[in-house]
Amino acid sequence: MLKSRYLLNTLLSLGISLFLLALLIHGVDGTADLAIRPKLYSVLTRTAWNALLLYMLASVVQTFFRAIRYRVLLKSSLTKDEELPSLFYLFIVTMSRNMFIDMLPARLGELSYVAMLKLGFKVRTDACLSSLALSFVFDLIALAFLLLAMIGYQLFLSGVELWLVVTLVILLIICGLFLLILFPVLQQVSEHLTGRFDQKDRPESRLGRIQKKLIHLIQDTSDSVQSAAQQGVIGQVLLLSLGVRVAKYTGLYLLFCGVVASSFTDITRNVTDVVIALISAEAGAGLPIPTFMSFGTYEAGGTLALIALGVSKASSVVVMLALHIWSQVIDYAFGIGATVFFALYILDLNLFFKDTLSSFSGAGQQNINTRQKKNWKALAYVLVLFLAGVFFLGFQFWKTQKKGWLYPPSPGTAIALPSTAAQKTSPVFDELHGFVIWSSNRFGNHDLVMLTLPDLKLSRLTNDLHTEFFPRISPNGDKVLFCRSQEPWVSQRNKFAWDTWILDLSTGTTRLLAKNALTPTWSSDGEKVYFLRQANQFVEYTLANQKETVVFETGKDDLSLSASIQLETPVWSEAEQALAVTLRGGARGTFVIHKDKSIQQVGKGCQLNWAPDSSFLYLVDHAKAGGNAFFRVDPETLEKKLWFDAPGAFSHEYFPKVSNTGDMLVYGASTGGHEHDRADYEIFLWPIGTPMGNTARLSFHTGNDNWPDIYLY
Repeated sequence: MLKSRYLLNTLLSLGISLFLLALLIHGVDGTADLAIRPKLYSVLTRTAWNALLLYMLASVVQTFFRAIRYRVLLKSSLTKDEELPSLFYLFIVTMSRNMFIDMLPARLGELSYVAMLKLGFKVRTDACLSSLALSFVFDLIALAFLLLAMIGYQLFLSGVELWLVVTLVILLIICGLFLLILFPVLQQVSEHLTGRFDQKDRPESRLGRIQKKLIHLIQDTSDSVQSAAQQGVIGQVLLLSLGVRVAKYTGLYLLFCGVVASSFTDITRNVTDVVIALISAEAGAGLPIPTFMSFGTYEAGGTLALIALGVSKASSVVVMLALHIWSQVIDYAFGIGATVFFALYILDLNLFFKDTLSSFSGAGQQNINTRQKKNWKALAYVLVLFLAGVFFLGFQFWKTQKKGWLYPPSPGTAIALPSTAAQKTSPVFDELHGFVIWSSNRFGNHDLVMLTLPDLKLSRLTNDLHTEFFPRISPNGDKVLFCRSQEPWVSQRNKFAWDTWILDLSTGTTRLLAKNALTPTWSSDGEKVYFLRQANQFVEYTLANQKETVVFETGKDDLSLSASIQLETPVWSEAEQALAVTLRGGARGTFVIHKDKSIQQVGKGCQLNWAPDSSFLYLVDHAKAGGNAFFRVDPETLEKKLWFDAPGAFSHEYFPKVSNTGDMLVYGASTGGHEHDRADYEIFLWPIGTPMGNTARLSFHTGNDNWPDIYLY
């Protein structure tokens, strides 16, 4: 019986924990702006573990101080005959309260403290309310002391910020009002209500009984507050409140530093500035706005403070979201554990009492058998909840991974190269003059490399700490468009954190062409550039005047594609006046979008592209179970035929690109690995129209090589 009961409660607590964690991930996935979501995942996984551990320790310390403060206040209100809960159980109740206070807006979660003390330890409601009210007021007073200390610190170093002084003044006024309400006003109100609603000469009614109970509660609460003041515990309560505040903001400050350490080296770590942002976030979370776990209000308060301190909006949102998520995960883990322990404690007492009574009754065994059946039924329900929680959490992590890996891949190692003479014996290299450019992480992160033909000399074109991929050579072969990430590492599945740059091959210099621009391509005359922005805009950029024009955008009525549909690798054909594009999201497959906004589906697959003269389309699709191949599509009939499927081990093909001359195909292929920026793809050449086995390998490295382009003279 005891084992099944503990198993039941353990599974219940685990199931709830899994659901809460999954809801946290889902909430971020559903509400965070698409452009910052992948960054948020990266920041969460890169948060320093020592900062998380220190925050846990600070959380335990502040809860310990709160529990001592509650015990001091309760002791001053209870009589000698009334039982005072031990410090251990007050610690458990306080840890649960720390969780519940974030579940409901306007601090309504504080009432969990009253409910648990009354349910578990029969503490009078008035004593609970008075200790709760005094704790709240002294939390504000302690906060005022901290603000005063920060003002003194600023005054000593340089100058005081006026808005900080204004905040302190407002806080002092609020504290004064609360103290006025708790002491003289509450007592006068209770005396007034007692005299006005004297029930001696009135008939007893339900409303009258409720009024009498309410009046007695107010009067008893007033007496408890007065008793606490008269017993000389105010100084002790103030010191404990200072300990609570110092422990709380120390933990949050250390967690803040752990969040920004790896990804936001430019964000301030000044203690005063960070604590001000944390106080602002806490003030936002305390607003009477119905939010789940204070998400939204907490970030709004902290973000506004960080922006005032000079931090960008996007960075502020990401930092405050990451800080809130980590603090919530830890606080809820502690809170759930404490609540389950509390429930087990109460449940054990009740079951022991019931079992004792059952042993003295004739129906004792029957009651036990009935309870066992109920336990097995409850266990089945809880097991379903637990398994559903596991599935839900696993699904959220799967969705997270589908948005791209959070860490860069290994740079790999070089493979023994065949001699240049041996390579050149391949008929593929006969009379080839030009170069191939692709993205490779062999130097530690993805940079652009160039292989010249026919001498097969490999050189490094870029050397930057940020990720670079998708090179596209200009029509005259003198410049290269490419994507550079806005953070040191960004997965290619992330469609947002990229800018388009241009490389001058004659000078080796690079310059920024367009912000938030992905997968750029050239017009046939080299005077325009096309790129993707925010995953739903296809933009035309004129180099002469730097003018941008949105050609297509999902979510617009004239395109008949919902805003949830994302574009991938769009390529414009001037000859056909049509866009070859892969769609993801609400639609999935390859499509041709004409200038009149009419849409034709080519099929499934991805990486749909136009031949240089627009005489045909080509794409990647499945040729057989588990394998890829390239298909050729007639632009008029959209008839699709198998075009190229390499024999041998390297038959997982991607990144096809036809040369400017139209007679050579460069592509990447792996032996089975799929992830575009992690798997060991090698670069190959195939003379179009020759047997499929007539290929030449250009790269020999276990790192990741992808998105090649070729230019031939």
